[in-house]
Amino acid sequence: MKLGIIRCMQTEDYCPGSTDFKSILERTGAFAGIEEEIEIIAKDLGGGIQFLDYTH
Repeated sequence: MKLGIIRCMQTEDYCPGSTDFKSILERTGAFAGIEEEIEIIAKDLGGGIQFLDYTH
């Protein structure tokens, strides 16, 4: 599964998004029951979408 994480600018002062990454790693919450590999391909943590490229 390819996944992009988008964080709302209204919460950027008190929500760093770390729980999202923890939930992905631990396969809890919305990710419970997902058995396939999860690849984070993009993130927007308030400063615009950044596409992640790990091929370099």
